[in-house]
Amino acid sequence: MQPDKQKLIHHISRLEGQLASLKRELDSENPDCAKAAHTLKASARSFSSLRMAFVSCFLKHKYLNKQQKTDSTYNALINVINA
Repeated sequence: MQPDKQKLIHHISRLEGQLASLKRELDSENPDCAKAAHTLKASARSFSSLRMAFVSCFLKHKYLNKQQKTDSTYNALINVINA
């Protein structure tokens, strides 16, 4: 789980950076609404991607043993989650 855990932690760090940037922009003297909207949209996509990666990781490590990971049902489930 360690490599997956590190990927999730790095993803969270990137998302935190995006949100901090958005906060700084909105807190500025004359915020650029277009820039803030773009950053917010990127943050939303990043969060969605993080959520999918977390669920995939959780299923892989907590509910499925190594034999089931090659099962077509597992692969179909992961494809649905990532769609």
